[in-house]
Amino acid sequence: MDDLSITPISDSACSSYLSAAARRLCCGNMLATYKRHGMSWDEELFSERWQDNENYAIRINGEWVGFISLKALPDILYLRDLQLVPHWQGRGVGSACLNWLIQLATQQEYGQSLMKDRASELSPGAQPCPRALRLRVFSDSPALALYQRHGFTLVNEQCTPTRSGSIMALERPLAFQTAPTLAPRSDHAPLPPVGNASLDTIIDDLTEEEALTITAKRKRQSPPAARNIAHH
Repeated sequence: MDDLSITPISDSACSSYLSAAARRLCCGNMLATYKRHGMSWDEELFSERWQDNENYAIRINGEWVGFISLKALPDILYLRDLQLVPHWQGRGVGSACLNWLIQLATQQEYGQSLMKDRASELSPGAQPCPRALRLRVFSDSPALALYQRHGFTLVNEQCTPTRSGSIMALERPLAFQTAPTLAPRSDHAPLPPVGNASLDTIIDDLTEEEALTITAKRKRQSPPAARNIAHH
């Protein structure tokens, strides 16, 4: 059994290292897929979205192994990225991260906090909580089966054609819990240590030719600090 922790990436001293590591990881994950579908990696776009997203660090036994990026849209919580380093793919971490995300998104207090800045964009009578999780995934991605197992379905046949298939929009409805269980987190609370792994080493070791398959800032309440995950 291994300990999984998912914590917000705040404006701390280590956030720049995590941002650089995330950028290199995402490029390494997606480069081969982009090429196969006739697309190119856009580093500027990634950086812009990173600043606009709510980003979380994924750690296993204290070691940084990936990240999650979320974006609040009117009544939708958008999973923009779920990326893992190669060693931890296919071992149940992606599934555990999706379970964590679903639990987080269904906490009413979190949902209200997440959507409050977009209350003016909601339709009349709508609640300031996301009604669903949404993401986009390549049609030939092994991650598609993972998302389907967690209740994501195709949104009104929305597909963007590509050279080798399409990009699919998937959505999962949310059912809210009325009693939030998330513990408050100080805006200046330090992130947990990254363990024995050097982020500089992680950044240097991730090359653009590493093709991974799992695809997918604001400081708010923290999700449960740690979970146990089983290797699958």
